[in-house]
Amino acid sequence: MRVLVRAAHMLALGSALLLATPALPAAAAQSFPIPGAPSIDPPTAACFKLPYFGPKGHADFDFGDEIIRLMNERGVRIEGIAPMQAKPGNKGIHMPIGWKQDHIDPCNGVYYPGGFTVVDEKSGHRAAVHDIYLRPDGAHAQVTIDGQAQGEQLVATYKLHEFAWNVPTPRPFEGGVGPKIWPFYVSAYLSQKLREFTGIHLNEGDYLANLDAVVQYVP
Repeated sequence: MRVLVRAAHMLALGSALLLATPALPAAAAQSFPIPGAPSIDPPTAACFKLPYFGPKGHADFDFGDEIIRLMNERGVRIEGIAPMQAKPGNKGIHMPIGWKQDHIDPCNGVYYPGGFTVVDEKSGHRAAVHDIYLRPDGAHAQVTIDGQAQGEQLVATYKLHEFAWNVPTPRPFEGGVGPKIWPFYVSAYLSQKLREFTGIHLNEGDYLANLDAVVQYVP
């Protein structure tokens, strides 16, 4: 039981770090000089890797029923980019998590390698979403469409009050802690690109998926 309590504290601390993560490096922040004092450059943030919340675990990013229906009707296929794996029937994405592969960057957010590819069989378009960062406003990722890099984009959003209190939820039968309910929503960018390349109409703010994640501290 003590292990679970300590785990909950660690995960809550990590969540607090995520919520406090700046959208821009500290070097871009404004400085407020004292009148009459010589001007100086603002301090530069030291961006470095911190260990993830726990040694191991997993997360399931399960799409909503309506989105699954629309993708299957259109003939859209989801493929995983290692270490993430696509679930059969476009039901979602399964991903291993833990400090062996994920990390926290104080300047950029919580980092997850890998990703997934959306393949539209009718048009032949392929859109890869990879190298994902979670920040206070949502999930940011590198996007590649038909082999052309699109840079970092906000691909999904969430509401802090809907998941923050769930983060330290004890998961005794799975040997750890983590939220069972973490709703994600369609971003403006995702809505636009899905409509352009697949004809699927999802509005900004529509329900996208739920993230069920558990960080494990004991076998």
